[in-house]
Amino acid sequence: MNLTFRQLRAFVAVAECSRFALAAEQLHLSPSALSMLIKDLEGELGVKLLDRHTRMVRVTEIGKEFLASARRVLQDIDMAVQNSREQVTYKRGRVTVASASVLSVTLLVPFMREFQASYPGVHVVLRDTAEESIRDALIAEDADIGIGTFQEAQSEITETDLFRDTFVALLPEHHVLARKRVVTWSALAEWPFIALSPGSPIRRDLDTHLATQDIRLNVAYEVSFPSTVFALVSNGMGISLLPANSRHLMNVSGIEFRPLAKPAIMRRVCTFRLKHRALSPAAELFHTLLIDYVEANRTRLAVERA
Repeated sequence: MNLTFRQLRAFVAVAECSRFALAAEQLHLSPSALSMLIKDLEGELGVKLLDRHTRMVRVTEIGKEFLASARRVLQDIDMAVQNSREQVTYKRGRVTVASASVLSVTLLVPFMREFQASYPGVHVVLRDTAEESIRDALIAEDADIGIGTFQEAQSEITETDLFRDTFVALLPEHHVLARKRVVTWSALAEWPFIALSPGSPIRRDLDTHLATQDIRLNVAYEVSFPSTVFALVSNGMGISLLPANSRHLMNVSGIEFRPLAKPAIMRRVCTFRLKHRALSPAAELFHTLLIDYVEANRTRLAVERA
């Protein structure tokens, strides 16, 4: 069976107008073209849908049943077309972003405020998470876009550079190292250290960097989120190290930041997306404008070009 939407629209129009001439005018068709569409539809179905009189048309009993179904089909199609057009014009849509928790606060929330002001119909879902969970969220298609520290290339994921930043030492307010302008890497090993979990890209970067200098940390605590690092450091339970961008988070008293001596670690912050999954129009727009936002706000973000 090969029914067409033109046939369905023709039938519904004739049924509602009760006249071929009026329905033809409504559909911008000639009466003969409209009559042919109805004839083809009845031929496909093998039933008579309309009783034709001299001027009027009456829907048959079978036609009445079919009319209800035809209306529902056309309404569903019209709604689907409208939804697609609204997404293309960004009047509606949904974007789900999985982001490292610090980047959620320092980068995404300020950007989302601007984005939502311009595109209020697009619903943005932010999943702030540990960085090691971002890849899994993308693979499971629980997120359209991931934002975090680049660790290594993944065959199924495409990364786009946003920026690079360095690391700073976090010290309790009255710690002896807080008296120094710059903290050496070897000094980090002399005190209880608060580290992110081994699965974190930031932790991996740190471990690799220290291994080249033959330095071993005295890890007192391992945690999943930088917010826990801040709490432990502010309570004098150890020292730590985090990306410099995390300074924008700090309203916590009792913590001093100090730059680290050379050689510096530079982390690469990227967006991530599945290679073989096309982004929706809203997600594609979000991704493009986020890159533009970073470029326009480098001074405020205190980050370097990727």
